[in-house]
Amino acid sequence: MLKRNEKNGVVYYTSELLAENGVRHAFFARYGGESLGAFESLNVSFARKDENGNTDSAQNVRKNFEIALGTLGIKPQNAVMAHQVHSDAVIEVTKDDADKGINLEELPECDGLVLKKETESIDAVCVKTADCVPIIMADVKSGSVCAVHAGWKGTALGIVSKALQILSPADAKDVICAIGPCIGLCCYETGKAFGDNFSEIFAKKGITGDEIRERSLFSFEYGKMHTDLAAINGLLLEKCGILPENVDYGGICTCCYTKNGEREFFSHRGQGGFSGTFLTVAAK
Repeated sequence: MLKRNEKNGVVYYTSELLAENGVRHAFFARYGGESLGAFESLNVSFARKDENGNTDSAQNVRKNFEIALGTLGIKPQNAVMAHQVHSDAVIEVTKDDADKGINLEELPECDGLVLKKETESIDAVCVKTADCVPIIMADVKSGSVCAVHAGWKGTALGIVSKALQILSPADAKDVICAIGPCIGLCCYETGKAFGDNFSEIFAKKGITGDEIRERSLFSFEYGKMHTDLAAINGLLLEKCGILPENVDYGGICTCCYTKNGEREFFSHRGQGGFSGTFLTVAAK
């Protein structure tokens, strides 16, 4: 379950499971930043464009990183942002990666970052999303953490399995996870053939038709086929050996969830393709 927090106008959500185990982390909402228009206000994307083809200013984005990370007591120069391309690539960061992705210097293309406890100069790894699935993993025994951006392509390629192999290759039972706000089954209309994208990873992980139905990974309840990316990633984590009770589901749909009549998170679908992205942070 996720808890809503607010500090100095910045809204962020935390997992009770991760918090109980002393893992610093946050799934940030839209509020408390410097950006305007489609990017209002805590946008962390340098590249996304508004309806006029304009990006947010680099100055705003860097300030937003400073604001959000500061909420957790982290300096931007001690954090790393993934260079996301909807892949299954996962990188273990080194001390030389500090500040990459937060300034204009990028990491190699990747959609997952692993931070080992002993790594110097880096306190946190980050991903950004606007409907895709943000996932935080933490090895409670080693103190290492991981942040993953799982769109449908990364999910179908098994990015969570690859992240886990780097984070904790010996024993997944020491790993706890939180699946953050993302587009839900209610809003993720995909079409009937879309499910075929996952057939290979389902077969590889031994996921049966009965499990697919029992977990409602796909649904026709809304008239057309809808897909639950959070549930798919959760089941894949379990198939990798993570205990079911060690997977915390946020249950918040970025596309339709509002608070006090306002959209709480950036949503690519909900904003017609013109939006910022919100930040997810996993810290050691």
